Amino acid sequence: MDVMSDRSNSALMTFTAPNSNQGSTSSPRFPRSIFSVSRTEVDQIPFTIKHGLTDQETSLDSGLSGYLFIVGPAGSLDSPWDPRHPCLLNPTRDGYTPLYNGDGMIYRIQFEQGQAYLKTKLAQSVSYIADEIVHDNPCYPNLNFENFGIARNSIYLGASTQLSVTLTPIRFQAEDPYRLLLTVDMGRPHEIDPVTLEIVQPIGSNQEWKAVNPLFANFPFPLAMSCAHPSFDFERKELYTINLGRSISRFLPTLRQVLKHFPALQPVLKTPVSASSSTDPLQVPKQFVHQLWHWFSDGIDSLIRSGYSQSQSVEDAWQSLVQAIAALNDDDYVELLRWRGGDRFDRWQIVLEDGTPLKIQQTLHQLWVTKHFIVLVDTAFKISLEELLPFEHNEMIGEVEALFRDLANDPQLADTPVYIIRRDNLEEPWQDTSQPRTVEARSLTIPREIAHYVVEYEDRDGIVLHTVHSCATDAAETIRHFDRSAFNDPNTPLLAGMLCDGMDINWIGSYVINPNAKPEEALTPCLIKRDYCWGDPVYAYRNMTLEPSNQIEDVYWIFFGGWEELLSEYVADLYKSYKYRTVCVEDALNANREGRAATLCHVHIERSLNAKQELELRLTTPDSYTFPPSCFANSPQFIPRQGGDGSFTDGYITCLVFLSPEDGSHPKELWIFDASHLSQGPKYRLCSPQLNCGFTIHTTWLPEVAPAPPSSYSVRQDFEPLVNKLVQQYQHSWLPEHHQVAEQLQALFEQIYQRFNH
Repeated sequence: MDVMSDRSNSALMTFTAPNSNQGSTSSPRFPRSIFSVSRTEVDQIPFTIKHGLTDQETSLDSGLSGYLFIVGPAGSLDSPWDPRHPCLLNPTRDGYTPLYNGDGMIYRIQFEQGQAYLKTKLAQSVSYIADEIVHDNPCYPNLNFENFGIARNSIYLGASTQLSVTLTPIRFQAEDPYRLLLTVDMGRPHEIDPVTLEIVQPIGSNQEWKAVNPLFANFPFPLAMSCAHPSFDFERKELYTINLGRSISRFLPTLRQVLKHFPALQPVLKTPVSASSSTDPLQVPKQFVHQLWHWFSDGIDSLIRSGYSQSQSVEDAWQSLVQAIAALNDDDYVELLRWRGGDRFDRWQIVLEDGTPLKIQQTLHQLWVTKHFIVLVDTAFKISLEELLPFEHNEMIGEVEALFRDLANDPQLADTPVYIIRRDNLEEPWQDTSQPRTVEARSLTIPREIAHYVVEYEDRDGIVLHTVHSCATDAAETIRHFDRSAFNDPNTPLLAGMLCDGMDINWIGSYVINPNAKPEEALTPCLIKRDYCWGDPVYAYRNMTLEPSNQIEDVYWIFFGGWEELLSEYVADLYKSYKYRTVCVEDALNANREGRAATLCHVHIERSLNAKQELELRLTTPDSYTFPPSCFANSPQFIPRQGGDGSFTDGYITCLVFLSPEDGSHPKELWIFDASHLSQGPKYRLCSPQLNCGFTIHTTWLPEVAPAPPSSYSVRQDFEPLVNKLVQQYQHSWLPEHHQVAEQLQALFEQIYQRFNH
């Protein structure tokens, strides 16, 4: 039995006493404060520190020190204002922009002598500067950026790198201060200065990064897919990340899903819609695209034989067609990148044991290195085509938009593909740089979805992986303006832009992976669940970003909870036939309708060796805290206690809490818990009207900060070759508009170069 504290959350003066809300007649309202955000930068603003859940002001423990960093989206240059708060933006007010679309805002909280101070800074990448210059500028009528679902794109400039996801400390020499990277799924990592919070340089040049697809390549800002959580090895002083390529067919669901809406198109396929037993869900669209390729090849051969091959317009059209078809069906690749602080990467294309290239169906949101292995997981954050198109910008009826989403979407994978690479295979000498290097990955499958996970550095007894399975909980599904409530209640408003509720309870899990065993014998699992395991989970643990943890004894997870206003009919239907269902559909719906509070949970990991001297794990949950109703908590971070004993629970857990205050109190606060006594509630609350953050997820902590080292990065050298090439293409185009685009591109980048020179 777990040791569960029966102590209630006491001393509540500002909030109503928390409860599980099970069986309540009125479910708690999700806090609207998360939809408001400020883009105003502030410097060294002091917090008001309150004791526990009271209004009594106090000072912080002397053991709380260092610098807490949080990053999250802060809307865009054209985000609408919040009518309730004239000085704040509401980025999701348009009804289709998700909360995680936005320029990154960095929040740094400094703890010093019992006080805390806030500094914020927008992450201004080169693409952000371009967006800022062209925004509402009559000199650049063709180059404006717009929000396209989860991305922000310009028709002629490409994709803006919105640095709003993760913070990764690195240090190449033990005596050097920590450096800090901002990393994202879609874009290059960038180094920031921990003191000024300004961008220092991107990691890797444009030439080093490949676009995710040929259709996204011919832009000054090509869309490159990377790893939001790269892994830095503090022992070997190496950073590992990935460069991911995907064909357009990888963004699409199975063709069967499309054809079920259009029965007349089913004869295109040889395999009947309901009769396939293929284990590859993309096999049918691949066959369809191959068939298209043959049709178009036959057509162009006829044109050539007819004498039209000399026509420049036909040739240009054919080249565009070839590129489009290639983008549909080819260019799936995963390249492993190793960076040791120099100008270039070491890179390997990852192949499977049979020599075929590794292909990712969702995303590689995280990557972890152990002492001898690299662990990649096809994480449960899918990116479908409809999330990258500006479809909702058109004035179309909601039924048509909903149909397009239904055609271009699929549930996330219920089983998680895992790929393991031996690091020794990366050290082989390589002389012929004209040929790409390859490295083999072993594959295995973990039942149930994984969005975030932790891997221990020591792998002597096997690779140890800790996670919470996001069961039927799809972080890629956000509420749209045309969505309807899952509860058939017209009086239940849905909150457009926010992530949808989950449709099953989550499982807390740890695994011992034997990389030498057969796939079916490689996993030794340990799984538990608790009543509060609802919603997307995010983790924290001691030294989670500062040094490798040979063993992890304690992990802290925040569960988002369940909210009546966050479950759409579409998501409920998408996951009603979930493969690993624990809670029946009716009970899952009831749980979300009644409400499940956000919860901070402490998971303890115990170890033992069995009779075969194999490592086995046991999980317990000795402590947890249930947040008050209508409070949403996120972005946990462990801060070690200065002068403490160094144990895994000796420190503090911080998290951002969004409130729905009725008395004019602060709608967003930073709560600080004693990591060894969560159930006692927050020890401190940091309050400031300047803490106007939006939806944040990831954090890090540094014991001290120092200026970033000097950089030799040149914006002109990085962008000029690509920009000049595009300018020449547009100058030779037969379209007058392209001539204007060429002039605007030249003028824009000269302005960018001059800005960075100063």
